[in-house]
Amino acid sequence: MVIDIHTHIFPPKLAPHAIGALEKSAGAHAFLNGTKEDLLKSMKDNGVDICVNMPIASRPDQMRSINNYAIEINNKGSETGLYSFGACHPLNTEYKEELARLKSAGIKGIKLHPDFQGLFLDDEEMVKTMEYAAELGLIILIHCGMDPSFPDVHRSTPKRLANILPKLKGAKIISAHMGGYDYMDDVEKYLVGKDVYIDTSFTIGKFDEDQIIRILQSHNPDKILFGTDSPWDDQKNALNQFHRLNLSDDLKDKILQKNAKSLLNL
Repeated sequence: MVIDIHTHIFPPKLAPHAIGALEKSAGAHAFLNGTKEDLLKSMKDNGVDICVNMPIASRPDQMRSINNYAIEINNKGSETGLYSFGACHPLNTEYKEELARLKSAGIKGIKLHPDFQGLFLDDEEMVKTMEYAAELGLIILIHCGMDPSFPDVHRSTPKRLANILPKLKGAKIISAHMGGYDYMDDVEKYLVGKDVYIDTSFTIGKFDEDQIIRILQSHNPDKILFGTDSPWDDQKNALNQFHRLNLSDDLKDKILQKNAKSLLNL
Protein backbone atom coordinates (compact mmCIF):
# COMPACT_ATOMS: atom_id res chain seq x y z
CA MET A 1 0.00 0.00 0.00
CA VAL A 2 1.07 3.57 -0.73
CA ILE A 3 -0.39 6.59 1.05
CA ASP A 4 0.37 10.07 -0.31
CA ILE A 5 -0.25 12.42 2.61
CA HIS A 6 0.24 15.67 0.67
CA THR A 7 -1.68 16.44 -2.53
CA HIS A 8 -3.75 19.32 -3.89
CA ILE A 9 -7.00 19.45 -5.85
CA PHE A 10 -9.46 22.26 -6.53
CA PRO A 11 -13.18 22.45 -7.32
CA PRO A 12 -13.76 21.89 -11.07
CA LYS A 13 -14.62 25.50 -11.89
CA LEU A 14 -11.63 26.87 -9.98
CA ALA A 15 -8.96 24.36 -11.02
CA PRO A 16 -7.86 25.96 -14.33
CA HIS A 17 -7.48 29.43 -12.79
CA ALA A 18 -5.79 28.12 -9.63
CA ILE A 19 -3.27 25.99 -11.51
CA GLY A 20 -2.50 28.76 -13.98
CA ALA A 21 -2.01 31.37 -11.27
CA LEU A 22 0.23 29.11 -9.19
CA GLU A 23 2.32 28.07 -12.18
CA LYS A 24 2.92 31.75 -12.91
CA SER A 25 3.68 32.85 -9.34
CA ALA A 26 5.97 29.91 -8.58
CA GLY A 27 7.53 29.51 -12.00
CA ALA A 28 6.45 25.89 -11.77
CA HIS A 29 4.92 23.22 -14.00
CA ALA A 30 1.88 21.27 -12.83
CA PHE A 31 1.86 17.59 -13.79
CA LEU A 32 -1.94 17.33 -13.37
CA ASN A 33 -4.80 19.74 -14.07
CA GLY A 34 -5.77 20.16 -10.43
CA THR A 35 -9.04 18.23 -10.57
CA LYS A 36 -10.18 15.29 -8.49
CA GLU A 37 -10.55 13.16 -11.60
CA ASP A 38 -6.97 13.74 -12.76
CA LEU A 39 -5.56 12.87 -9.34
CA LEU A 40 -7.66 9.70 -9.14
CA LYS A 41 -6.30 8.67 -12.55
CA SER A 42 -2.73 9.32 -11.38
CA MET A 43 -3.36 7.23 -8.27
CA LYS A 44 -4.63 4.32 -10.36
CA ASP A 45 -1.82 4.58 -12.91
CA ASN A 46 0.93 4.72 -10.29
CA GLY A 47 -0.23 2.35 -7.57
CA VAL A 48 -1.12 4.98 -4.99
CA ASP A 49 -3.91 3.65 -2.79
CA ILE A 50 -4.78 6.68 -0.68
CA CYS A 51 -4.22 10.42 -1.10
CA VAL A 52 -5.01 13.30 1.22
CA ASN A 53 -5.92 16.69 -0.24
CA MET A 54 -4.43 19.72 1.52
CA PRO A 55 -6.55 22.82 0.80
CA ILE A 56 -5.33 26.32 1.65
CA ALA A 57 -7.47 29.29 2.63
CA SER A 58 -5.34 32.20 1.48
CA ARG A 59 -8.04 34.68 2.58
CA PRO A 60 -10.22 34.52 5.70
CA ASP A 61 -13.44 34.71 3.67
CA GLN A 62 -12.52 31.61 1.62
CA MET A 63 -12.45 29.24 4.55
CA ARG A 64 -16.01 27.95 4.69
CA SER A 65 -16.52 27.43 0.95
CA ILE A 66 -13.18 25.60 0.65
CA ASN A 67 -14.18 23.35 3.51
CA ASN A 68 -17.55 22.56 1.99
CA TYR A 69 -15.67 20.99 -0.93
CA ALA A 70 -13.17 19.32 1.41
CA ILE A 71 -16.00 17.68 3.34
CA GLU A 72 -17.62 16.52 0.09
CA ILE A 73 -14.35 14.91 -1.02
CA ASN A 74 -13.64 13.38 2.39
CA ASN A 75 -17.11 11.84 2.67
CA LYS A 76 -16.35 9.71 -0.40
CA GLY A 77 -12.87 8.71 0.71
CA SER A 78 -13.76 5.14 1.63
CA GLU A 79 -14.95 4.64 -1.98
CA THR A 80 -12.33 6.64 -3.88
CA GLY A 81 -9.23 6.50 -1.69
CA LEU A 82 -9.09 10.30 -1.84
CA TYR A 83 -9.57 12.02 1.49
CA SER A 84 -9.19 15.67 2.46
CA PHE A 85 -8.01 17.81 5.31
CA GLY A 86 -9.71 21.12 5.92
CA ALA A 87 -8.52 24.69 5.52
CA CYS A 88 -8.30 27.22 8.33
CA HIS A 89 -7.37 30.89 8.22
CA PRO A 90 -6.28 32.18 11.64
CA LEU A 91 -7.60 35.69 10.89
CA ASN A 92 -11.16 34.46 10.40
CA THR A 93 -12.94 35.38 13.63
CA GLU A 94 -15.03 32.21 13.43
CA TYR A 95 -12.09 29.83 13.12
CA LYS A 96 -13.03 27.93 16.29
CA GLU A 97 -16.53 27.24 15.04
CA GLU A 98 -15.14 26.15 11.67
CA LEU A 99 -12.61 23.80 13.23
CA ALA A 100 -15.39 22.25 15.30
CA ARG A 101 -17.49 21.85 12.12
CA LEU A 102 -14.60 20.08 10.40
CA LYS A 103 -14.13 17.75 13.36
CA SER A 104 -17.84 16.96 13.46
CA ALA A 105 -17.82 16.24 9.71
CA GLY A 106 -15.11 13.60 10.10
CA ILE A 107 -12.19 15.65 8.76
CA LYS A 108 -8.92 14.41 10.32
CA GLY A 109 -6.80 17.57 10.11
CA ILE A 110 -6.09 21.01 8.66
CA LYS A 111 -3.51 22.61 6.39
CA LEU A 112 -1.82 25.89 7.28
CA HIS A 113 0.38 27.87 4.91
CA PRO A 114 1.85 30.95 6.61
CA ASP A 115 3.18 32.45 3.36
CA PHE A 116 -0.15 32.38 1.55
CA GLN A 117 -1.97 33.44 4.73
CA GLY A 118 0.27 36.42 5.41
CA LEU A 119 1.30 35.37 8.91
CA PHE A 120 4.49 34.11 10.46
CA LEU A 121 4.28 30.61 11.88
CA ASP A 122 4.97 31.83 15.41
CA ASP A 123 2.51 34.75 15.28
CA GLU A 124 -0.04 34.67 18.10
CA GLU A 125 -3.00 34.09 15.77
CA MET A 126 -1.31 31.11 14.15
CA VAL A 127 -0.30 29.53 17.46
CA LYS A 128 -3.78 29.95 18.95
CA THR A 129 -5.30 28.29 15.90
CA MET A 130 -2.95 25.33 16.24
CA GLU A 131 -3.61 25.07 19.97
CA TYR A 132 -7.35 24.85 19.40
CA ALA A 133 -6.98 22.40 16.52
CA ALA A 134 -4.83 20.20 18.74
CA GLU A 135 -7.40 20.47 21.53
CA LEU A 136 -9.96 19.03 19.11
CA GLY A 137 -7.58 16.25 18.12
CA LEU A 138 -7.07 17.53 14.59
CA ILE A 139 -3.79 16.85 12.78
CA ILE A 140 -1.99 20.00 11.61
CA LEU A 141 0.04 19.97 8.39
CA ILE A 142 2.16 23.09 7.94
CA HIS A 143 4.02 24.27 4.89
CA CYS A 144 7.56 24.71 6.14
CA GLY A 145 10.54 26.30 4.43
CA MET A 146 10.68 28.41 1.28
CA ASP A 147 7.75 28.57 -1.11
CA PRO A 148 8.63 29.40 -4.74
CA SER A 149 5.69 31.84 -4.87
CA PHE A 150 7.29 33.81 -2.02
CA PRO A 151 11.04 33.51 -2.59
CA ASP A 152 12.01 36.59 -0.56
CA VAL A 153 9.97 36.13 2.64
CA HIS A 154 10.03 32.80 4.46
CA ARG A 155 7.40 32.97 7.19
CA SER A 156 7.53 29.30 8.19
CA THR A 157 10.98 27.93 8.99
CA PRO A 158 12.20 24.94 11.01
CA LYS A 159 13.53 27.27 13.71
CA ARG A 160 10.19 29.06 14.08
CA LEU A 161 8.44 25.71 14.36
CA ALA A 162 10.93 24.42 16.93
CA ASN A 163 10.40 27.56 19.02
CA ILE A 164 6.64 26.99 19.33
CA LEU A 165 6.65 23.21 19.78
CA PRO A 166 6.72 23.52 23.61
CA LYS A 167 3.40 25.40 23.40
CA LEU A 168 1.95 22.61 21.27
CA LYS A 169 2.97 19.62 23.33
CA GLY A 170 0.97 16.59 22.28
CA ALA A 171 -0.22 18.13 19.02
CA LYS A 172 0.02 16.00 15.89
CA ILE A 173 2.02 18.31 13.64
CA ILE A 174 3.35 17.49 10.18
CA SER A 175 6.14 19.74 8.94
CA ALA A 176 5.90 19.45 5.17
CA HIS A 177 8.72 19.23 2.63
CA MET A 178 11.12 17.13 4.72
CA GLY A 179 10.61 19.59 7.57
CA GLY A 180 11.50 22.70 5.58
CA TYR A 181 11.91 23.18 1.83
CA ASP A 182 15.42 24.48 1.07
CA TYR A 183 16.17 24.47 4.83
CA MET A 184 17.73 21.03 5.18
CA ASP A 185 20.53 22.22 7.47
CA ASP A 186 18.01 23.82 9.82
CA VAL A 187 15.84 20.70 9.73
CA GLU A 188 18.80 18.73 11.06
CA LYS A 189 19.57 21.40 13.62
CA TYR A 190 16.09 22.16 14.93
CA LEU A 191 13.61 19.39 14.06
CA VAL A 192 15.28 16.00 13.73
CA GLY A 193 14.40 13.98 16.81
CA LYS A 194 11.67 16.36 17.94
CA ASP A 195 8.02 15.38 18.47
CA VAL A 196 6.92 16.35 14.98
CA TYR A 197 6.12 14.47 11.79
CA ILE A 198 7.85 15.30 8.52
CA ASP A 199 6.68 14.45 5.02
CA THR A 200 8.82 13.83 1.96
CA SER A 201 6.86 16.04 -0.43
CA PHE A 202 8.76 17.87 -3.19
CA THR A 203 12.22 17.29 -1.72
CA ILE A 204 13.71 13.96 -2.84
CA GLY A 205 15.76 14.56 -5.96
CA LYS A 206 15.82 18.30 -5.32
CA PHE A 207 18.32 18.47 -2.44
CA ASP A 208 21.45 16.59 -1.43
CA GLU A 209 20.57 12.91 -1.33
CA ASP A 210 23.05 12.02 1.41
CA GLN A 211 21.58 14.69 3.65
CA ILE A 212 18.02 13.56 2.94
CA ILE A 213 18.95 9.97 3.80
CA ARG A 214 20.64 11.18 6.98
CA ILE A 215 17.50 13.09 8.01
CA LEU A 216 15.26 10.09 7.31
CA GLN A 217 17.54 7.74 9.24
CA SER A 218 18.01 10.12 12.18
CA HIS A 219 14.42 11.20 12.74
CA ASN A 220 11.88 9.10 14.67
CA PRO A 221 11.04 6.34 12.14
CA ASP A 222 7.40 6.43 13.23
CA LYS A 223 7.06 10.12 12.35
CA ILE A 224 7.96 10.20 8.65
CA LEU A 225 5.28 10.24 5.94
CA PHE A 226 5.40 9.86 2.17
CA GLY A 227 4.07 12.82 0.21
CA THR A 228 4.41 14.21 -3.30
CA ASP A 229 2.80 17.68 -3.32
CA SER A 230 0.96 16.56 -6.48
CA PRO A 231 0.26 18.20 -8.92
CA TRP A 232 3.60 19.96 -8.37
CA ASP A 233 5.46 16.68 -8.52
CA ASP A 234 4.59 13.61 -10.55
CA GLN A 235 3.54 10.70 -8.35
CA LYS A 236 5.38 8.16 -10.52
CA ASN A 237 8.58 10.21 -10.38
CA ALA A 238 8.28 10.81 -6.63
CA LEU A 239 7.79 7.11 -5.93
CA ASN A 240 10.69 6.08 -8.15
CA GLN A 241 13.01 8.58 -6.46
CA PHE A 242 11.90 7.40 -3.02
CA HIS A 243 12.45 3.73 -3.83
CA ARG A 244 15.98 4.48 -5.06
CA LEU A 245 17.00 5.85 -1.66
CA ASN A 246 19.35 3.62 0.32
CA LEU A 247 16.97 2.97 3.20
CA SER A 248 15.93 -0.25 4.91
CA ASP A 249 12.80 -1.98 3.66
CA ASP A 250 11.26 -1.63 7.11
CA LEU A 251 11.75 2.15 7.13
CA LYS A 252 10.42 2.48 3.59
CA ASP A 253 7.32 0.51 4.54
CA LYS A 254 6.72 2.76 7.53
CA ILE A 255 7.10 5.89 5.42
CA LEU A 256 4.97 4.66 2.52
CA GLN A 257 2.02 3.41 4.53
CA LYS A 258 2.30 2.25 8.15
CA ASN A 259 2.89 5.63 9.76
CA ALA A 260 0.11 7.31 7.81
CA LYS A 261 -2.34 4.48 8.51
CA SER A 262 -1.67 4.89 12.22
CA LEU A 263 -1.82 8.69 12.18
CA LEU A 264 -5.01 8.81 10.12
CA ASN A 265 -6.53 5.85 11.97
CA LEU A 266 -7.36 4.09 8.71
